[in-house]
Amino acid sequence: MIVTLLGSSGLVGAYCTKELLKTSFVTSLILPVRTLPEVPETDARVKYQVVDFDRLQDTPEVFKADAVICCLGTTLKKAKSKKNREKVDLRIPLSAAAVAKANKVPHFIAVSAMGASPHSWMHYNRTKGHLESGLEMLAFPSLTILRPSLILGERKEKRFGEDLLKKLFERAPHAVPAFWRPVHAESLARAITASLENPPVGKRTLYNRLLIYF
Repeated sequence: MIVTLLGSSGLVGAYCTKELLKTSFVTSLILPVRTLPEVPETDARVKYQVVDFDRLQDTPEVFKADAVICCLGTTLKKAKSKKNREKVDLRIPLSAAAVAKANKVPHFIAVSAMGASPHSWMHYNRTKGHLESGLEMLAFPSLTILRPSLILGERKEKRFGEDLLKKLFERAPHAVPAFWRPVHAESLARAITASLENPPVGKRTLYNRLLIYF
């Protein structure tokens, strides 16, 4: 199976790369990047491709795959504006999905968010809701959406609010309902990998209460 993974340098994407390379069914892993990493993966199946994320249509060969996984995402603090965050969380993923659809990719997998809705009063959830709606309109034969709560894992940048919530949850994790319980990025990566082996007919949504057990 040939797999294209968007967002391999991020928290979830990095774990996803590791999980995918543990499998025998992934024969080629295409990683679109802005710049080549200082310490690249040494597995021969990994193929880095430098792309312009603003013009993904110029590199359609990146999306000639059996499945495309999108782990792209950012924070308002890092993006510095809602417009910039929408670019990373909505416009680029939908552009990638459109090119994937044109290349007849059968299975698209995207990391969304718990509470995603195009009608949400929260900008982040509203953006993710528009992403899900856009992906549904493209009508992939198989579409897998993951809706995690707070994602745990060691990030390169510090997020004060998330760090505080993590400390509160870690004191009594099982006291938190499964719907809200934080999920580790490694669990998301395992769920994504499992989805590749068992693609749905039409759309499948994996909610947080399931993701925490991967």
